[in-house]
This record gives sequence, structure tokens and C-alpha cells, in this order.
Amino acid sequence: MKGMNMRNRLNIVTLGIIPILFGCSESTTIGSRIESGEALDGRARPNILFVLADDLGFTDLGSFGSEIPTPNLDKLALAGLRFTNLHTAANCTPSRIMIFSGAGGDTAYQRDPRYIDEPSVRGVGGGVLGLNYASLAELLQDSGYKTYMTGKWDLGYMEGYSPGTRGFDRSFALLGMSASYFREPLQPTVLPFENDGQRIDIEDLPEDFYSTKYFTDKILDYLQSHEGDAPWFAYIPYNAVHWPLQVPDDWLDRHSGRYDGGYDLLRQERVTQAEKLGVIPEGATLANYKPLATPWNELSLEQQRRYSRAQEIYASVLEYMDMSIGRITDYLEETGQLDNTLVLFASDHGGSASESGVDPAASLRETVNRDNSFENFGRPMSYIDHGEGFAEAATAPFRDYKATLSEGGLRAASFISYPAAIPGGDVSHTFLSLMDILPTLLDIAKTEHPGAGEYKGRQINNVLGRSFWPYATGLAETVHEPTDTVAIFRQGAAAFYKNNYKIVNEVHPSMGMGTNIGSWRLYNIAMDPGEHHDLATEFPHLIDELTTELENNWR
Repeated sequence: MKGMNMRNRLNIVTLGIIPILFGCSESTTIGSRIESGEALDGRARPNILFVLADDLGFTDLGSFGSEIPTPNLDKLALAGLRFTNLHTAANCTPSRIMIFSGAGGDTAYQRDPRYIDEPSVRGVGGGVLGLNYASLAELLQDSGYKTYMTGKWDLGYMEGYSPGTRGFDRSFALLGMSASYFREPLQPTVLPFENDGQRIDIEDLPEDFYSTKYFTDKILDYLQSHEGDAPWFAYIPYNAVHWPLQVPDDWLDRHSGRYDGGYDLLRQERVTQAEKLGVIPEGATLANYKPLATPWNELSLEQQRRYSRAQEIYASVLEYMDMSIGRITDYLEETGQLDNTLVLFASDHGGSASESGVDPAASLRETVNRDNSFENFGRPMSYIDHGEGFAEAATAPFRDYKATLSEGGLRAASFISYPAAIPGGDVSHTFLSLMDILPTLLDIAKTEHPGAGEYKGRQINNVLGRSFWPYATGLAETVHEPTDTVAIFRQGAAAFYKNNYKIVNEVHPSMGMGTNIGSWRLYNIAMDPGEHHDLATEFPHLIDELTTELENNWR
């Protein structure tokens, strides 16, 4: 196929460079659509399985460089197209808003109505997917898809904002930010669950509740009860591997001793393997990398013991999620549906560097009424994360991690798998964004966004993302134009991308976290994806140009 060869040639060329960065101006529409039927080789519209991990580091999957066993995800990734340059927001809620709106910035992010009288804070918790955007699920539902969702919603749980009112036919959702994996309160104020529109309390959950298993069971229930010829869209945003890291007892010791060498060693091993797999772009090396975490050999033996154990639990949480995804794909294969099911996988941002529970010296409001003793790590009532050092091991060679505007916080491992239209084994370094997912899935569904105007009795805006379906199927050489831009906000600070350049004014963690806004830094992330060389003093005119465009088009 001519188009497929086109993309293959492009990928060979781009193994050493990152092509054009992306973003969109206010006037951008889905645009550049092709007749998807050509790419789908005459098949009916495929089922769509979209799996979203939480807090997953860039190299946490085996197909991206990890030692953690993830055979089910790796099989899908290697059968499809892996993306190394997918950009997210810095935190959970704004990333999910990007996915479901096809937009971002301040336009789709609205303050939770409960806090309407409080000052707005860009890109942080307390937000909802604004009603001024049609959600991805609504649009797929309108096009004839049956829509199912189980997992972490985090897009609002007031009336009119929960999954059932934003386009899902069936749903079981953790409506808020996160929760214990077990049947226990995360905090004194419990965030509710919802089952097909009905609020349920923790005591209504099964006694043996484990969230990853339960979310998987529910989506399988929905798929097994699916009737008719309509295709389905199944969205599974697991809370794995978000804190608190917890697994069933028989999974606690699967990785005992694996991380005794520490995070400095793991970081080197991960990057070496990722380079072999071709998922690290040229220029993103450890040569100039400066980790923030205390060197492993400077930690006390007790600190080493706690951190390595926390990483063992983290690996088990991820491995359990991978096993659960295997349950879904096994079912689809057994029922003859897998061949006509497109699988999309992503993380909502970079890995978490929280010291929750693992560092006993940290001041942690979350540890109230928790048991973070070493013996209880990973069990009910524990509240731990794996800490800064192991987060850096998973996001390196990109700088920093979740909740920052550095590439380690904003760059997520991702892949799309659909052998009927996409040959396996390719790696793409093309710049993408979570905003691109909505127009891409509409393209696959052979439908279009209605555009700005009235929709279901409310005024909506158009999308800002672009479909990467023509590119993924080899029918286009690029996804975005060099004039395109994208802005990502966090607490007033911003990262802004245009044509290989990135400006960012967030205070780097190494500088201290007093205020979040500092002077603008400039990076050429095509040449310097690790953000080691600040070009601001060399090219002040670029700073002026890019900040003006940011203010005019994104504020």
C-alpha cells in the first residue's frame, strides 16, 4: 500500500529527529480527514477499546524499556504503532478534559460548580469538563456506538457532569480523584462511586473489592451483555498505578528483591533498554541528566528498604493491571471480536514522585488513620507511593515527573493497535497531544464533530486537536502543521509549544517550589528533549514572539 510505505519511510527518517511539533490555533478544526473506509480496508466500523493508565512512567511498560512483566500490553503495542511524543497535562483532571473535549487550556476546563465562588486555578484538581464542549462519549454515542465505561472518571460528579450524563450507556465510576484499591475510605471525606447513574457508598461494594479487578469484571459484564450489530466503545481508566499502591496479598512478593539495587541503577537500565527499543529520541540521553532525588548510596539502609519495597508494590500493581487487560483481550479473541477491535492505550501524564507513606519524615495529611508500617506496605490501610527517585527512573531521560511542565511530566507512553489497518512494530516520534484523541476516534467512527454552535440545547466550541488516523494508517506524512501551537497550564504557569520550540515559566523543582511562576525558559526539544540547554538569552525575540501568541490565542 503506497500510503503505508510513506509512513514507514517517515519513521525510518525520524528515528533520529523529532518532526514538527503540534498544537492548534483557535481556528483549527478536525480537518484533513480522509475517507476512513479506505484505511479500514472496507471493514465495518471497529469496536474501540481505550485503556488509560494513571501516573504511569514513560518506560514502565516492557515495550518501552521496563523490566516489569507487561506481556499483554506489550503484545498489543508491538502489534501496533508506539508513540513516544504524546503530550498530556501535568495532572489527572486536565488530562482527562483534553481527551474528552478535544481541547484544553482554559476553554474546556471549568471550576467545579461547588467551588464557583472560589478563585479559578488553571490545570489543578477541582475542575470539570465544561458543558461548552461535547464529550467524546456523547459524540460516539450519537454516531451509533454503544458506550461503556468503568474506572476513574475525575471529570465532575455534580448533576449533569457524571458519566451517564456525558454520553455513556453503562458505567461504573469512581467519580473523584482516586481511592483505595480496596473496600475502605481513602480519606475521612469519601469520594463517591456511581453505578449506572446511581450513587453508591463504599459499604455497598463487595467485601472482596479490588478496584482493578472490579473495573475489569464490570467492563466484561457490559461487553458480554452487548447486543445488536452496533459497534462499542469501551473506556477503562484504571486508577492503577496511582497512589495508594495496594495489591492483593498473593501479589505482594512477586518482585521481592528486584529493586534492592536502587533507583539510580534502574534509571540507567531503563534508558539503555529504551534506546535499544528505539523509543528514546536522539538527544534524550543521560549525558546531561541531573536527577533531583538523593543518590541511592546516600540513603540510610532503612530508607533504601522502604523505597525498594514500595517500588516492588508498584511493579505488582502494574503487573496486575496488565493481567486484567489480558482478561479483556482474551475474551475478545475467544468471541471473535479482537480482529475488529482497535485498542488505544495511554497514560494521563508522567510518573508520580509523591513521597506519601514511603518517607516517614514527610508531613502527610493523607496518612491520617493509615498504617504505613513496613510490614503493611501494599495492604489495606496503607497509603504509599514509590517516591521521587523511582519516578525519575521511569521518566528519564526526560526531566522531572507528574505535576510539572517538564517533558517528564507531560510526555506519556502510548500506542494504537489495529492490525487490520496498522502494521506492527513501528515507533513514531511525531508530536501528539491528548487533544488529538477525540478527533482521531471520530475519524475511526466515520463521523465528524458538529462544530461550534448549539448541541443538545447548549452552546459548544469546536475541537483544537487533529486526527492522527491518516498518519497512523500511512495515508498522511504528518499530523500537524509547523504553525500549530499548544499550551498547557498548571497553577498559572504555562508550557507552550510551536515548531520544535517550547517555552515554560514554571519554577523547576530544583529551584524550590515557593511560587510556581518564574522567568521564561526556551528549549529546542527536537534537539534537546531532555531540556538541558536554556536558549532564552540567545533568542529573546523567540520568547517575545511565543509569549505574545500564547497570550493572544490561549489565555
